Amino acid sequence: MKKIITVVLALSMVLGLMLTSASACTSIYVGGALTDDGSTIFGRSEDMSNSMNKLFFSIPEGVHKAGDFYVGCYGFTYTFAHDSYAYTAFSDDNLEGVDYECPDCGETHVHTPYQAAGTNEKGVSVTATESLGASAAIKAIDPSTDEGIEEAELTTVLLSEAGSVQEALDLYFGILDSVGSNSGSGIFIADAYETWYIENLSGHQYIAVKLTDDMVLVQPNMSIIGLIDLDDTENVKASAGLIDIAKQAGTFVGDEDANVINFVMSYVGSSSANARMVNALNYLDPAFAGATAETIDPAASYLISNLDADGNIVPMYTGISLGKTFTIEDVQNFYHVDQIGKAGNLDTHLFQTYKQDGVTNTIEWVAMNDTQLSVFVPYYPMLTTAVAPSYGVSTAKAVFTEEAPESGVYYATTARKRVDGQVVTLQGYKTLPENWADSFYWAVDALSNSVLPGGLAEGKLEDAKTALYAKQAEVNAAFAEMKAAVAADPENAAQIATDWSMDTANGVYQLMVDLTNQYLAK
Repeated sequence: MKKIITVVLALSMVLGLMLTSASACTSIYVGGALTDDGSTIFGRSEDMSNSMNKLFFSIPEGVHKAGDFYVGCYGFTYTFAHDSYAYTAFSDDNLEGVDYECPDCGETHVHTPYQAAGTNEKGVSVTATESLGASAAIKAIDPSTDEGIEEAELTTVLLSEAGSVQEALDLYFGILDSVGSNSGSGIFIADAYETWYIENLSGHQYIAVKLTDDMVLVQPNMSIIGLIDLDDTENVKASAGLIDIAKQAGTFVGDEDANVINFVMSYVGSSSANARMVNALNYLDPAFAGATAETIDPAASYLISNLDADGNIVPMYTGISLGKTFTIEDVQNFYHVDQIGKAGNLDTHLFQTYKQDGVTNTIEWVAMNDTQLSVFVPYYPMLTTAVAPSYGVSTAKAVFTEEAPESGVYYATTARKRVDGQVVTLQGYKTLPENWADSFYWAVDALSNSVLPGGLAEGKLEDAKTALYAKQAEVNAAFAEMKAAVAADPENAAQIATDWSMDTANGVYQLMVDLTNQYLAK
């Protein structure tokens, strides 16, 4: 997730501009042939910074009207072809709590800020995005464009407009072919029957692959599309200049005559497992237990390909093999893995799809903030008409000070500043907004930062995990009953689903508040 955030400290002018942490989102996909109930499960954690408010909404249809002119945070503009579809979405906070200042562009006007994942009323799901980038050589030939679509705008535009996966793909690729991209990204576009993974690393070039039911992938902010035969047009969609641009840059790896490209080597130049990929493989595949970045072969493990050893086109695959049939709990627990679940998570969203028609074929599992210490709440996004009010509370920002606050919920941390061109690290404290207990995001943030090292309730981490993981098991079990109730009463399905998910979210939120207050009282 790319952000441009300028935080001006209220201490004094000498503190200058704060430097934000780098993004570290992690995506996963598990095909339906590998799960206990035949569902396909995919999603990602949206990571950026500790203590940065995130909102979740059920957005009604018609928020954008046919002919409305959309102006994004950066330079992209778009005219809506029809009244927008209803959809769910996470959003950055640029509402009244921050005086309508957008954390993405710094502008103080009401507009749609960064939206992450969601599902629209037509059953199209999008999770965007994993920030990616091409090599300097590629960027010199096909640079990003100021007027191109930015990753922060993909969910808004695609879910508002696209009534099917193919419409979403055509819309996205049409934008890339014309005005281009402002930043590189990796995204999923899916419905109940198909899931596509797309990487766009430069201004106008992209490649999309249709994922299979018997494959697993992990994407922690690194390109994972390897050796691809572009003649597999049923399962591959690519920009017309994909090979030519790499040739012009002098970076092409593949076989032009066979229409084959090694995408990651051509557009990035290397592929070495980062720490999150190592930890992910350790969790998912017994064959990688104890593996390190130095011992993991990208092509044999996590890169996507549609070619076998003899050069024949085969269904898409990676080298990741699960040690067992996966459940939704196994994927939830994936986001407890060290460096994947962490205080820098803003939200995590999982989509669970079933190959069947109807408004219950997609489940969206929503967790706010630190997924080591959160609980996924399930929604039927095509039935949900409202979410718990605590998801939408706009608040003031968390405040950094060098002196320990006299009151409030705060934790020890560091901050970086520029002074005379030099980066200096400050030791200090970050204090949450006074009304943290009104907000779902801040309730989790308060708990996380209280029990983690440097928090006021340090030492309570394992106790908190025990309580929250028990709550997750309770939610998962109760959801089975809600599914049965919805199936038994289709006329009232929307009300049943909306009420149940709202009540469940309220219970999870209240648990976060209660645990924080309990720990801080001791």
